[in-house]
Amino acid sequence: MQDKKKQVLDAAIRCFARKGFNATSIQEIADELGMAKGSIYFYFKSKDDLLISVLEDYGEMIFDHMRELPAEAGRSPKEKLALQFERQFRFIRDHLDFMRMLLREPLTGLHPRIREMMIRLRARSQLWCASHILAIYGKPVEAYLSDAVALISGLGGQYFEALLFEGRDFDEGRLSRFLTRRLDDLVTGMIESEDKPILPPMDLARLRTIVGVTREVDGEETMLLQKVFDLITASGSEREDAVQSDLIAALSAIEEEIAKPAAEQRFLLRAMLALLRQHMPEHGLESLNQLELKLVLNS
Repeated sequence: MQDKKKQVLDAAIRCFARKGFNATSIQEIADELGMAKGSIYFYFKSKDDLLISVLEDYGEMIFDHMRELPAEAGRSPKEKLALQFERQFRFIRDHLDFMRMLLREPLTGLHPRIREMMIRLRARSQLWCASHILAIYGKPVEAYLSDAVALISGLGGQYFEALLFEGRDFDEGRLSRFLTRRLDDLVTGMIESEDKPILPPMDLARLRTIVGVTREVDGEETMLLQKVFDLITASGSEREDAVQSDLIAALSAIEEEIAKPAAEQRFLLRAMLALLRQHMPEHGLESLNQLELKLVLNS
């Protein structure tokens, strides 16, 4: 991004954080920069256009910090979640003005395109959280997935607000491990109690549609993926816990990847299928072969 354009975005974030989007004028952003008002219109057509650029830029930065790094490939799903939480908290600490702006400005009354973008960011965050929970706890958590996502989001949100509005000083690593352990308490408690879930089942397909990663997945793919999942789960006692966690994570990744456009999914799908093949019981190879063939034909 051009340096001057980035300076305009940074100034806009500071102004929006102080007064809110609706109460901030283009003139105030120009005054913040010490430049002519017309110079801002050289880069952005309107204030709405400016906010859209802010959300796109920083939204991508947030999710870049929530992606798995190559060095984390051998870690358990629970460790990966803690590390990504840690980077997320660190990002918030480094971008407090942007985060204050997001929390300060309500969705109502904003430009429809901005509302749509905020809804996509929320759906993307829910998918991120749900995929981690499924990777850690597998099939037993499916009935409680919506509640688990709501609970961990609520817990994290309170610490975010303490950081943003109270100036609390957290050790990001310690806080992230603490939250991951609390997630353990919540999820295992729900599963063991067999309480009836409060929220309806999470519609992952709808969230993928909002985010824009949907492709048509036919019933045979879904059936085969479930069969492979059941085979891996049933044979879990035959392998180490860390390996079993990686296999469950691979299955969750495949479920996410098959909803993406074909051109984006080939490499990761093949890598996940290769990992499953290394540990699949002999009697389950036929189902895995069928799934692989189905995915290859559709990619």
